Amino acid sequence: RLKHKVKGSNNWLKLQEKIARLHEKVSNTRRDWHFKLAHYLCDIADNIFVEDINFVSWSRGIVRKQSLDSGIGSFINEILPFVVWKRGKYYLKVDKNGTSQECPNCGAITGKKALSERVHRCDSCGHIEPRDTASAKVIENRGKNAVGLTVLENARGGGLSGVVQLNLFDLVKSL
Repeated sequence: RLKHKVKGSNNWLKLQEKIARLHEKVSNTRRDWHFKLAHYLCDIADNIFVEDINFVSWSRGIVRKQSLDSGIGSFINEILPFVVWKRGKYYLKVDKNGTSQECPNCGAITGKKALSERVHRCDSCGHIEPRDTASAKVIENRGKNAVGLTVLENARGGGLSGVVQLNLFDLVKSL
């Protein structure tokens, strides 16, 4: 409706203010949802690991409109670290390279996959899992390794995996 108004007229200015209020409402709603999501993540986890993504390059790429509209960059880079710090939890950005190519079970590199290939299959250990879930587990494993938590596996790399925090006394005793 703005294009039908004479630029600079009182009706044009009123409509501009109305549009600005609507944009602000959308922005505040999104920001509120981001804070609620950040608090929820802090409620269910002590350590939060995210990919170190360059959102500036995203804003120039094929998903530019979606990434800018959702405000994911401000959530990952500003809101989530602030809430995690405020709640006394741990936040870490891990390397994003090769997360869909690495097996979360044995750590073997399975090679590049087409985007249409939605299932991760490891030739080394025979692990089969949805690709997104496998990538998330790789990010989790990288974060835990950086923090000092070890990821345990059984000898043949099968389904026994878990996390154990190294006890310094037990480590010294075993040496």
